Parts: sequence; structure tokens; C-alpha cells
Amino acid sequence: MQFLFPGFLWALLALAVPVILHLFYFRRYKKVYFSNVRFLREVKEETSARNKLRNLLILIMRCLALAFLVLAFAQPFIPVDDTAYQGQKNVSIFIDNSFSMQSFGQELPLMDRARQRAREIVEAYGEEDQFQILTHEMTPGQQRLISREEALAQIEEIDITARVTPLSRVLERQSRLFRTDPDARGISYLISDFQRSISEFGDIDTAVQVNLVPIQSVQEKNVAIDTAWLAEPAQVLNQTSQLIIRLSNYSADDLENIKLTTIVNGQEKPLGALNIPAGESVLDTANITILTTGWHEVTVRITDFPVQFDDTYFMTFYVDEDIRILSINQSSANRRLEAAFANNPHFQLVNQEVSRLNFSEMRTYDLIILNEITSITSGLSEELYGYIEGGGKVLFFPAEDEPVSAYQTFLSRHNANAFEAYQETERLVGYVNTEEFLFRDVYEGTQRNIRLPATRGNYTQSTVQGRGAETILGYRDGSPFLSKYQIGRGMLLVCSAPLAEDI
Repeated sequence: MQFLFPGFLWALLALAVPVILHLFYFRRYKKVYFSNVRFLREVKEETSARNKLRNLLILIMRCLALAFLVLAFAQPFIPVDDTAYQGQKNVSIFIDNSFSMQSFGQELPLMDRARQRAREIVEAYGEEDQFQILTHEMTPGQQRLISREEALAQIEEIDITARVTPLSRVLERQSRLFRTDPDARGISYLISDFQRSISEFGDIDTAVQVNLVPIQSVQEKNVAIDTAWLAEPAQVLNQTSQLIIRLSNYSADDLENIKLTTIVNGQEKPLGALNIPAGESVLDTANITILTTGWHEVTVRITDFPVQFDDTYFMTFYVDEDIRILSINQSSANRRLEAAFANNPHFQLVNQEVSRLNFSEMRTYDLIILNEITSITSGLSEELYGYIEGGGKVLFFPAEDEPVSAYQTFLSRHNANAFEAYQETERLVGYVNTEEFLFRDVYEGTQRNIRLPATRGNYTQSTVQGRGAETILGYRDGSPFLSKYQIGRGMLLVCSAPLAEDI
């Protein structure tokens, strides 16, 4: 053990003071006259022994208190082996330059404070020592040892980056560099705010001295744009789409007047100010009118201080110039289908007979309609399954009064409810699933006398749980008229009734 200020040890001579007081302390007795003291002899002996023990303990405590006070001023320490620090040292300094370092400390932004600490570390070493300056980029220029002047120059050039590297990789890179020069002492410094996303240290090389230098922000208020999405999966020209934005408050305080702005194809539109309770998320919406085809760029931005790296959200979506629809017919085309798409020039309807179908062209269409095909072969069923799984959409209308076995292969391959029997009964549709995206925000309210489709014949379907069927339109008795099945990135729509005019 050594002492930082050994001169204070001379004060230990003051320990003689309590000893002298203990030896030469004379208590002044007050005379009390008694007629007979014979009965006080035994009590006097017991009290005298206790007093001697108590005075001795007091002497020891006074000496210890005085000795500890002197040692505290002398500042003792246990020195490390001097031979371990002799010679040249290789010092690797990692400076966290992620987005979180844009926060503010007590006096400076965390990034400026990190540069300042790095300069102090470099200047604390000698001219003969070598340095490595690491950041999240891990560029090739950071993989070598440099001089003191070069290290100070590199520290000044560090800027914020979007890249993030776990600290385990940083330590591994530092250890790899130290192994190239085993004769020099390797010392590692990690300067960071130690966010949870990067604080994964892994196995640390025990031969390397690792020093953690935390940089803590004072203000932790932060509002972030978590995500944004379009309510409708497909965007159509000259229609309005709803953009839904979710914002989260990660601080412990309620935040008010958070300004939200959207920029669509370079046109900025303020959405107003939001109030977000502490630790909660809110949703806001913006209407986007699509006037052109092709790619569209959307930027969502908020005004938040001091953390600003998560205040901007970018997204793109594509609008087809023409929506190609293939109607696979048993023989002739259906004039109702042709009339449905004739008024919109952006829909291109192509009719093909099932016997002349070209499988290689099926994936070029945005929608395929199976129009009353009397039988679906296994080959066509496999092609349709691959088309749907890749993001295609198929609308299936069965033919009138066909054997259910004609569609069993197709329905089972797509994990859809099977047809059981065809019933020639007039039925009315009485249910509309307004939560499904096709009808969402279409109706402000529904009335009991709303006019819905009516059929004179339909197939009953099995209702096996786990099929994932979602009823879009249903009969009044609860059985499905139009069902949807999600398959991969696409969907299959199955209607229980034919499309013929007399049905």
C-alpha cells in the first residue's frame, strides 16, 4: 500500500494525546459523609471494574477515529504492477456516432461531448503511443494504428451516421488489432450513451483493458413516428386514399402541440398539432388524392426536440396506369362483367375460354375472374394457387347446378370451404361486412331496407374452423354469399351463387 500524500502520516503522533488524557485524568471527588460505609464496599468494587473497561474502550475508539482521519487525508492506494504499463501502448477509442448521440447533455450535445472526451484521452498519452479511432461505420481507414496528431484530426471529422454496430463487434475489432502487435499494451475505450440496441458485449478479451465512458443525456423527451400505412391495399387513379400514421411518446411527460406534416410528391400539407400522453401512442390520418400513375413519394414529418433522428418517415407506393383483368369463361363472355368495367378506361378486361387458356400469361393480370367454369382441372388449380400466393387476386363464380366434385380439387387446394349441394331457392343477401377493406368507410350507416343482391340458386358450403374464411356478404340466415381467403400475398374470393342473369 502506498499513500498519495504521505506527509499527513506525521499527524499520527497526535494519537498520544488521548493516551495521555487517559493516564493523567484525575476525577475530582466530592466528599459525602456517612455514618457507616461498611455496607458500600462490595458495590464500590463492582463499579470500579466496569469503569476501567469502559474507559479502555473509549480510549481505543478515540485512537481509531483519529488514525482513520489521518489516513483519509493521506489517501492510501494499492499500486498496480508498474511493469505492465511500461513501453508503447496501443489505444483504441470507439466513439458512438449513432442518431441517439444527437441528444443534449448538461452543456453540449452528446456528440460534441464524446469528441471532447476522446480528445482528452488521446492527449493523456505520450507521443510514442499509437491510436485507433473507431465509429459505427467501421471503414477500412479505421482498421490501422495512427499517430497522436492523426487521431485528433480523425476525431474532429466524425459525424452522425445511420449505421449501428453492436459493441461486441467493436470489441472484437479492437482485440484483432491488438493481436497484431503483442509487444504493446492494448487499451480499449468505449465512449457511448450505451443504448440497449447496441449494448451487447459478448465475450471480452481478458488481456485487453476495457474502459467504459458513459455519455448521458439530460433531456429524454422523444416523440417518434413508428410507422405509416395506406388503409387500402390497392391504389386507384383519381381516388382518395387514407394514410394512417402512428406516433409514440417515449418520455415520462405528456407532450403537447406536436406538429405533423405530410409531403406528397413534393407538396407539403400541414395536418395540425397533436397531444400525446406519456408512454402512449396515437393515430392520425391524412387523405391522399392520386392524380397520376407511377411511383409516388410520401414523407411524414414531425417537429420534436431534442431527439430528431426519428422525426421523418419515408414511404413510396406504385399506381398502375392500367389494371388488367382476365375473365376465364366456359364458352361466351358475360355481358354484365363487360358492362361493369366499360365505364372506366383504366380497367382492361380480357375474355378467354378455359379450353384456350395460356397459363404463361396469367401472372401478367391484376385480377382473374373464373366465370362459371364447369370443371377446374388440377393443372389450372396449381397455376391459380401460384398466382394467388405471389400476390394475385382471383374471383370465383361457380356454374349452375354442377356436381360439387367439379370444384373440390380447386377449393381444397386453396384451403377453402367445400361446396356441399346446389339449392334452387330464392334468397336475399342481408349482411355486409363493413369492417372489410372493400366496404370500409363506404357506408356512414346501414338501414334494414338496404337493397342487396338476391339469388335464385346457390351452393351451400361447409363451415370448417381454421379455414380462415372471412365473409364479405352473407345471406340473412348467416350463410356466406361472398367469402375471402388470404393466401400468401394474394387472396381468393369465392361466391356461392352463379353470375348468370337468370340466377
